[in-house]
Amino acid sequence: MIIIASLNALIFILLGILHFYWLAGGKWGMNSVIPTQEKSSDKLFVPPAFATGVVAIGLLLFGLIELGNTNIFSDWIALKYFRWGNLFITFIFLARAIGDFNYVGFFKRTRNTVFASNDTRYYSPLCLFISVTSAFASLTY
Repeated sequence: MIIIASLNALIFILLGILHFYWLAGGKWGMNSVIPTQEKSSDKLFVPPAFATGVVAIGLLLFGLIELGNTNIFSDWIALKYFRWGNLFITFIFLARAIGDFNYVGFFKRTRNTVFASNDTRYYSPLCLFISVTSAFASLTY
């Protein structure tokens, strides 16, 4: 269980760092992580800096929740709170994997864009993996 929780924590920390990179003005990967229109390739939205910062901080907090499942913080916070946090993570990432039925997730209709291709290959499977492993971590203690 420690390995799964640590792996999830590492994933969240790396994703949080990536979002801070984008917040600082980095451009690497930006063309493939925002959904686009199928016909025009126009981005559906341009995330404001504040939203990117909130996501970055949230991902780092999720990483801390995952680390909490290893009992690293047991002197300060009861394990049951990390279990609840893991259940929250489970449902958030399950919802993301399922998607909005249009542009994101396994059940999206738009499939012929760079984002859609990456979403099918990488993003949605990663979200499902995080959901399943977080559920497993929260239910096995």
